[in-house]
Amino acid sequence: MEAEQEKVRMRQGRWGNGRLSLGWIQTALLVLAALVLLAAGRKLTASESAWPPKTFPIGFWCGPPEPYITAEQYKRIAEAGFTFVLPPCEGEATVERNRKILDTARAAGLKAIISDSRMPLAVTGDPSALPRLKAIVADYKKHPALLGYFITDEPGANQFSGLAEVVAELRKLDPDHLAYINLFPNYASTNLTAQPSQLNTDTYEQYLEKYLQTVRPAVLSWDHYHFLTSGDRPGFFGNLAAAQRAAGATNPITPFWQIVLSVQHGPYRALSENELRFEAMQTLVYGGQGLLYFTYWLPRDDAAFHWSRAIMNRDGTPGPLYEAVKRVNQEVRTLGKWLYGAPALRTFQTGEIPPDGAPPADDVPVKIEAPGNLTVGTFRDSGGYFLVMVTNRDYKQGVSTTLLAYAGAHPIQILDLATNEWRPVTEKKDAEGVTRIPIALGPAGAALIRWY
Repeated sequence: MEAEQEKVRMRQGRWGNGRLSLGWIQTALLVLAALVLLAAGRKLTASESAWPPKTFPIGFWCGPPEPYITAEQYKRIAEAGFTFVLPPCEGEATVERNRKILDTARAAGLKAIISDSRMPLAVTGDPSALPRLKAIVADYKKHPALLGYFITDEPGANQFSGLAEVVAELRKLDPDHLAYINLFPNYASTNLTAQPSQLNTDTYEQYLEKYLQTVRPAVLSWDHYHFLTSGDRPGFFGNLAAAQRAAGATNPITPFWQIVLSVQHGPYRALSENELRFEAMQTLVYGGQGLLYFTYWLPRDDAAFHWSRAIMNRDGTPGPLYEAVKRVNQEVRTLGKWLYGAPALRTFQTGEIPPDGAPPADDVPVKIEAPGNLTVGTFRDSGGYFLVMVTNRDYKQGVSTTLLAYAGAHPIQILDLATNEWRPVTEKKDAEGVTRIPIALGPAGAALIRWY
């Protein structure tokens, strides 16, 4: 399909420490209470449709192409911890192939987002747009494996009004399934950096805000590829923070997904397991409600980009990253069980703060006492628990640190990632109700703590 081939072409063409006073604690708790009340009124809630999924969504770009749309291959996808598939990045996206994808996904316990060449990018001025949308929905709406409809990838802001029409019509025709659009990352060109620009706005923040206000999507999705052959690309944390702010300003809060790198090509290096883990854990600690990889299946090689080291090889055998992503996905599923649907309250960094990071916050009842280049996220779940996720930004070395939890008399629990069970923290509280919790993190590792 020409649209699918263009999809691959677009991808290939891309380029303070110490004891705190009781007064501080009281102030922090008051501020926290205000944050909780704010979050309670604007939770990540489902609309009238079946969206969002019941479990933390994990997917990928570039699913198996023909002749590999088989029960064996989809079983392997499920065994690697994925919950849904996106279409192949080669071949024609026919109704026949889409139904085969859906049937095969259903047998493996997976969901699928399908791509259809009839999908319009606007309704106004195109008399065929509505009939095409109705035909697309009629072909797939009733399939139990359908997660949603792929509309387009990386649109500029000048396309948002047309896309809003398409999303609105799909919502009318099929409110139970996702209308999926993926956005540019923050290193795409703006009106101030290039003419013509990719974003068609002056800033990335304007791009996100205009998209959310105009299109009103069910999910905010973008891709950011952090690991260059020349080093780590700046802006990774800033992209997450910008999306967190923009999505958090909508009512209800819009869940967001990040697509991360998993294939060596062009300027992007071969990844290690801990680099995959870094991408996943940083997505979670910022409040990401979904994780996708680019790519699962190894694309066709070409002279310009030399695709290699993907999750799956082109011959249908596991690639060098299959077992690694399987282990990372298991950790994501474990943590995602408790973080899914929980709004992020605050995210900050410790140690050597990245230029696009945020320093430790004074209005949350947690503090890192020991050294470590960490990212810390705080959340409030629907059951009333206050959650703290601590992640190691160093993907080469582990770190031992200490979390100060200002939980008062409330019992504290820490998640056992091996068993997915909560165990009590046995460290004693001091006279001010502060508990010092030692935490050992592997390279790019994470820990999750909670209390009422």
